Amino acid sequence: MASNDMIVAIAGGSGFIGAAIARRLAHAGHLVRILTRNPDRVRDRFDFPNVDLFRADVTDPSSLRIPLAGAHAIIDTVQFDGYPVENHRRGLTFERIDFGGTNALLDACDDQRIQRFIYVSGAAADAYSPHPGFRAKGNAERSIRNSGLPFTIFRPSLVYGPGDRVLTMFARILKLSPVFVMPGSGQQKLQPVLVNDLAQCVELALGGRGLNGSFEIGGPDPLTFDALIKLMMEVTKRHRAVVHAPAALMNITGAIAESLPHPIFSRDAATFVLADSLCDNSALLAEFGITLTPASIGLRYLAEGS
Repeated sequence: MASNDMIVAIAGGSGFIGAAIARRLAHAGHLVRILTRNPDRVRDRFDFPNVDLFRADVTDPSSLRIPLAGAHAIIDTVQFDGYPVENHRRGLTFERIDFGGTNALLDACDDQRIQRFIYVSGAAADAYSPHPGFRAKGNAERSIRNSGLPFTIFRPSLVYGPGDRVLTMFARILKLSPVFVMPGSGQQKLQPVLVNDLAQCVELALGGRGLNGSFEIGGPDPLTFDALIKLMMEVTKRHRAVVHAPAALMNITGAIAESLPHPIFSRDAATFVLADSLCDNSALLAEFGITLTPASIGLRYLAEGS
């Protein structure tokens, strides 16, 4: 089968990353199946050809069989609501969704002829990490490698672009507040990667690149959190005072928030925000040959929506 005639199932396809991948693959001629818990709620996001929506939930293995039947490839982009803040009362945890969900998808592949399993992991994924999110993704990667399926794993730094949650929220704060509260010292380093660059690599993987490989992917230039926010101020032309919230204060706030019925922050989320998220792009560039978008160019969508 020609690489642009594939039936591709995207778990988490209604989310920011999954939807961007779906859009690119559908426009390239692939037949895309969006696996989502609420098809009716997100149907208007997919007003273009070659897309079908299926009601499916990675915590309900029985819901995966039909949407995966006959698929040539599976792309796992699942994140739980409120990510990266776990809600144990609702079962929204890294262990259950990231690790358990990936295993449910792998188990559902048993009777299928899957040509590629693509997993969007994270730059800090590590099966031995004390952080539950990094650990769950690391264990999910290990399950994929041990599955016997042809796979490609991408380990992005912060993914951004039109429709994202994090940088769009920061831009809204810059618009509405005279002060931006910076998590920690602002010296934590990251390499924001434009979602279109990640989607391009996924498309190339479906075409045969990166077989049974794991690839870190980040923007071409490392930035401190401080530098990223200053760049956002330049792009949006909204210059604000910056106040740094000490790490200790963030951890105390997280501990208090964890006791709420619907926590919006946690100590693990504080660790997540305060950690470096750096990537070595050398293997990715050698295998996929793409040009990564500098943040100074990629962030322009924030000016358009300002």
